[in-house]
Amino acid sequence: MIWLAVASTLIREVARALVVPARLLFYLPRRHHWRRRAQEALTAASRQDDGASDDPLARFYQRRRQQRGERPHLFVSAGEASGEQHASRLVGAIGATARVSAFGGSQLADAGATVRFALSEHAVMGVFGVLKQLPLILRAYADFLRLLRDDPPDLAVLVDYPGLHMVMAKACRRRGVPVLHYVAPQYWAWGPWRMRRYRRAVDATLTILPFETEFFTRQGVPSAYIGHPLLDELHDAPLAAADVADVRARRTLVLLPGSRSAEIEANLRGMLQVADVLRGRDPDLRVVVPHKNPRRTERIRAILEEQGADRVEHHEGPLGAWLAGAHLVLAKSGTGSLEACLHGNPTIVVYQLRGWLASLGYHNILSVPYIAGANLVAGREVVPEHCFSGDAGWHAVAADAVRLWGDDAARNEHIEALREVRERLGAPGATDRVAAITRRFLTDAAPTSAEPS
Repeated sequence: MIWLAVASTLIREVARALVVPARLLFYLPRRHHWRRRAQEALTAASRQDDGASDDPLARFYQRRRQQRGERPHLFVSAGEASGEQHASRLVGAIGATARVSAFGGSQLADAGATVRFALSEHAVMGVFGVLKQLPLILRAYADFLRLLRDDPPDLAVLVDYPGLHMVMAKACRRRGVPVLHYVAPQYWAWGPWRMRRYRRAVDATLTILPFETEFFTRQGVPSAYIGHPLLDELHDAPLAAADVADVRARRTLVLLPGSRSAEIEANLRGMLQVADVLRGRDPDLRVVVPHKNPRRTERIRAILEEQGADRVEHHEGPLGAWLAGAHLVLAKSGTGSLEACLHGNPTIVVYQLRGWLASLGYHNILSVPYIAGANLVAGREVVPEHCFSGDAGWHAVAADAVRLWGDDAARNEHIEALREVRERLGAPGATDRVAAITRRFLTDAAPTSAEPS
């Protein structure tokens, strides 16, 4: 029966994928409607006072049901490395409150969870990645169905990774298992037509950007802002003053072309062009490409050699000291660009589109007016952002780089706006807030605010 259910789900998901083009065509005439909704959420969030909602998760807590065992049973799932980091911190914070089973990897096991399937060690991205790993995905789903049948959890916390997790969430709902989604998907930006399915799959969602709460609440999904995990990382790993001072000793341009191979291919060459423009005005500048993932080192260095960028440095390891000491950061849109902004130095955000399909999506599907996380948090453009196809777009990036490199007034205005972004994100403690919400659901403990102060 388990594999019959797996086959049935696979057929439904394939059918769903086949009708995506039709859904997209239906969406296009209504895209202005969704853009207006996204803008309303951005505007409302920027005007909202702290603590405006007394208990945004009240409906979620009402889903609590009678506990089956001596201790609550919590299921946690993470499908890739960053999600597992969040999940393992949550399990550590929960401690002995619950018995925890999980999909994930070694980090979750070290935190005390019983890992049933090493999902995060086989992270899947994109359509071809799904097809390549389809047997593994089907085995994971079959194992999850066995868990729901033989040892159903009192709560499932699914961390990010909305593709497979939405299928798992639907299975939970069919069997009466409450679902909490930690790190809400970016449906407010891409494909808001998926909100109907999302609303039916999860009981509540936890957001890491302030305006997201407004968007999901308006769509009928109980949601709470728990703060951005980046704030926890910055708080838990303070930088050595000497390391930052070493970077500041020379005016340094930091290039963050992205974490994936395709992003590095798309962005690094253009970023090097911008660096050449700045070097023409400031021959003594230092250009650095720091990167966390050693698997990308070979490709980064190959591109630097190919471009004759022998004066550009590449460093493996943490980004913090480079971002805190930089005179200017040029970052591909994503978590890295927001991390750069949180360090408070002038940052330019870029996203080079590859191919006509990406350009079509950007101009016709994107629902929000900005791509940079800092601008979405502020509700206005506080950092320059450039989304373009073709090499010509790098000329506009270079013009902004020249301005922010040498114009003190522009730099000071920019730095002050970044302070506002950090204040709007609130205080560290995202993991503690998620743990408090989870404990309250599992144990019916006294209410604890989910709002960052």
